[in-house]
Amino acid sequence: MKKSLSKLFYILLICLILIIGLSIVLITLKKEILGEALYTILMEIDKSLILTIIIGTIAKMISNDIYKVKKNDDKMRKIGIYQIGEGKLDNKQANIMFGSNGYEYLLELKFLFISGDNFTLSFKERMKEAIKQGCNIKYLIADPIESKENLERSEALCPQPEGHYFEQVYRTLEVIKEIKQETKDYKGSIEVRHYKDEYRYNYRLAIYKQDDNQTIRLWANFQPQDKDAIDLSLGVHGIFDEKYVEGNTYRSDKESSSIVLSMNRSFDMIWKKYENTSNIYLNNKN
Repeated sequence: MKKSLSKLFYILLICLILIIGLSIVLITLKKEILGEALYTILMEIDKSLILTIIIGTIAKMISNDIYKVKKNDDKMRKIGIYQIGEGKLDNKQANIMFGSNGYEYLLELKFLFISGDNFTLSFKERMKEAIKQGCNIKYLIADPIESKENLERSEALCPQPEGHYFEQVYRTLEVIKEIKQETKDYKGSIEVRHYKDEYRYNYRLAIYKQDDNQTIRLWANFQPQDKDAIDLSLGVHGIFDEKYVEGNTYRSDKESSSIVLSMNRSFDMIWKKYENTSNIYLNNKN
């Protein structure tokens, strides 16, 4: 790509030199000296070269932009990111996340939020259906007691219109309690644990398996500290699957550079660390 762009640059440079030379000839030597036929030919050549310069410059600018986009796209794909856009989950991505429309092999969902109340309320029916199909759902949300100082600082930066973060955590727990009660006889499960101060941004992971192939999808939200993700955030969608590890690179190298696998490992570390908090607030409010 770089080589073809360099050739275009040299072609434009040669055209520019020829335009300058021809223009000097046409200005210096009048039509009477050159003859009308030769003068007309040189004039048309000069015009064509000017047009070539204009079109070539535009083409080079477009090519440079395309090259930059492709280069950035390749960098994103290298670490497993396939899409960047608005943080709010649309219906298509929700179908993928919860195993609808061809993703019936959903094994596990992992959610990390401050409270996750809006998300939990919005998608509780989808979660029930996923659990019915055998999916295990893991929630990591703030500890309403142990995370008190962090929640107060977050509240100061981003005041919540619908209750303090403490209240939101308890609202989420009430919905999870409802889901748990209504799905107790299903194949899957839902469990919630509480971290103390590990929160950086909210993200969701979905793990699917078909035959011997496993796919992990990531949805991460990055937002200003004074805004909720639902109001203003950048959504990053990543994938780790067999297609990602294809190629000449060693599988271990691919796995170590995957942001999706890294986020999955991070979740599992926090999940294991707070094993003793499993469902502790579901039956009482402190």
